[in-house]
Order: sequence, then C-alpha cells, then structure tokens
Amino acid sequence: MSESYTFLSRVPNYEPPTCEAPARAAGPAVPLGNRRAPGRGRQSSPARSSAHSGTSPRPSLTVPVPRAAPDAQRFTEHAFRLVLEVLDRRRNVRQLRPVVVSSLLDVARTLALAESPARRLGVATLQRVHLRVLDDDTLEAFGTYGRGPRVFVIAARVERKSDTGWIVTSMVVG
Repeated sequence: MSESYTFLSRVPNYEPPTCEAPARAAGPAVPLGNRRAPGRGRQSSPARSSAHSGTSPRPSLTVPVPRAAPDAQRFTEHAFRLVLEVLDRRRNVRQLRPVVVSSLLDVARTLALAESPARRLGVATLQRVHLRVLDDDTLEAFGTYGRGPRVFVIAARVERKSDTGWIVTSMVVG
C-alpha cells in the first residue's frame, strides 16, 4: 500500500529581529500525511513564539495634516452622488456640467449608455467620501458606494477655480 505525503517547510521569518528574541532559521520539512501514529492520541506541538508584538512603529507627526474645508467635502459628496445617478440613468448627463470638466461629460455619457452588469445589482448609493488635501486649491477625493451586496470605489481629483469654485477634473469609477 503506498502512502502519499505532502511536505512543507517552515516559512522564513521576515520580521526584523527584536532585542529580546534571536532570529529563527527555517526549520526542517514536516510531513502532513501522518500526523498521528495509529492508536495514539493527539500529538502536542510547542507553542509558536513570534518576535513581532503586533504593533507597527509609527513616526511622530510634527506637521499637522491639513484638513479640507467643509464646502469642499459637501461639493465632493454632491458631485459623487450626481455621477452615480447619471451612471444609473436616473439623471441626465447635462446636470453634471456645473461640477465636472467638459471632457468628463463625454466619458459619463458613454458609461451611462453602455450596458453594465453592475447595474443589475441595484441602485448605486454613496457610502463614504474621504478627502486628501494636496494644496489649498487641489484635493484628492476617494470613497465607496454600494450596489446591492457589493461595494465599489470611486475616486476623483477636485480643484478650485477662481471664477467657478470647485470642479472635478478627473475621476475613476470602479
């Protein structure tokens, strides 16, 4: 009777060594097929010890992170909702004119007219929006939206124009 064995070797420790514990070398291969001898109880294995405490070192921030203005947050949430409603065919593409650049209007029109399997999951509902300030007049916006049980992402670059206010200059909907 032939027995089949699968051999695995220990995974090397890629964490940097700490002062307390020396680095472990990869151990010998351990057969998986015959873990228990016939007629014997469960074999005990020594507890694994890890040099990693579970926390990552974080550098202290000396420079405060700039926060986006509340009007930029409101504008971005409004723009994302409008785009999702256009993609769901609940709004006309022309209603995006005040919030996106003209090149994005063509992209939104093409995506709204195309058949999308995601549209069959249900109506898109915006869940979260986060802003990252690049400078006083430029933001990166990213967020999530749901369709039925699935969660998708949306991201954009938002810039402040002196004459018109905030406008979306590029966008990715996934």
